[in-house]
Amino acid sequence: METTELSKIKSAVEKRLLNRLASPGRRYFGQFIDFIITWIIFLAVLSALNTLGSPRDQTDVISTVVALIYLFLSDALPRGQSLGKLVLGISVIDRRSGHYCTLWQSFIRNVLTPLIGIIDALFILSKSRQRLGDMAAHTIVVKV
Repeated sequence: METTELSKIKSAVEKRLLNRLASPGRRYFGQFIDFIITWIIFLAVLSALNTLGSPRDQTDVISTVVALIYLFLSDALPRGQSLGKLVLGISVIDRRSGHYCTLWQSFIRNVLTPLIGIIDALFILSKSRQRLGDMAAHTIVVKV
């Protein structure tokens, strides 16, 4: 790559760090949309496996695993946007580098959400607007 191309990429990443933090309401609503999508994925996979005649104990486990994969890794979809974040125009980025959320960061920031959701959600109201998962993954959520 040429130097000018590298500087354009670097400046785009740096600009993301200057974006305004996403509002708590937008973040809560994005998470709600993603929970709905997770349920839809669960029910679609469950229905498809039942239609194919898979044993009940297998359909439950497979449906749950597929839904959790979306829930835990969706923030690493292109541009750091789960489907809920895409709809609302917000994105997850690394708070230090400005790069979009990686698979690992998405996993770290979302794995405890089902267990500590309400406590974690309160942290979005702080000045830094980072929930515990964001702090652990070194991420922030910004308006696109």
